[in-house]
Amino acid sequence: MPVRVLQSFGVGNGFDITSGQLEGYSIIDKFGENPDIDTGTVPEDIWEYGGLYNYDAINTAPIVSLVSDNTLDTMDIIVTGLDIAGIEVTQTIKLTGTTRVALTTPLWRVYRMANVGATGEDINGTVYCYTSTGNVPLAAEIRAMIYDGNNQTLMALITIPLGKVGFLFRGELGGSRSNTAGEVRSAYYSRRVGKVFRIKKRINLVNSGTSIYQDERYFPDVIPALTDVKLTVENVSANNMGVFGTLIIMLVDEKFLEKGYLTAIGQPLEMPT
Repeated sequence: MPVRVLQSFGVGNGFDITSGQLEGYSIIDKFGENPDIDTGTVPEDIWEYGGLYNYDAINTAPIVSLVSDNTLDTMDIIVTGLDIAGIEVTQTIKLTGTTRVALTTPLWRVYRMANVGATGEDINGTVYCYTSTGNVPLAAEIRAMIYDGNNQTLMALITIPLGKVGFLFRGELGGSRSNTAGEVRSAYYSRRVGKVFRIKKRINLVNSGTSIYQDERYFPDVIPALTDVKLTVENVSANNMGVFGTLIIMLVDEKFLEKGYLTAIGQPLEMPT
């Protein structure tokens, strides 16, 4: 790995990235929450809709719609994800209440939405990003959502964009809004494009609403482009468990990394067929 990658994230230098002074470098703070997990529903990924997240097949872009379940929601929503080729796309979509509106660019993956409306334009209902074209999405069609009061998705998952390499420097797991105390078994999983999910680390928490596990990496986990990364709750000992998670990932444009290094980590040059 080029020395620049590690030095640029050292103490006192992280500001260079977040302030945009290092071309081709950026930081993603992926944070999520699953506020209600029961013994009979595990495993569940850490995103606010709950359950295991549905990933769409490569060379498809079925995520096409945005809607609210409240007629008052007509504000602008920024949607960030990957298109059919795996390129990151950010688009601003104006909600039309309970009538579905089409995304400007259909997506293969979506991993962040945020309300960018003016002061006083808080979301009144629940906003869904989904794969069908009706006004009321089915559970299996939902790929992202914003709850009333959040104005932002809570998804502890991401797919690394094509042309980028991710470096995971920090992870965090903890109890959130739990109604009961008990044990939580959580894990960090990743899946390279066209492969299967593999566990990278498993953590047990004693959840009483404040328990937190922090994973500071001495050497970052290298994540090639098009890799799916997520945090999952594998088991809980009691009902009504809430869990939050965070992934701090530095993204580096592959043009700043040596070709031999990219080959060694299995960096894809395009979406496989």
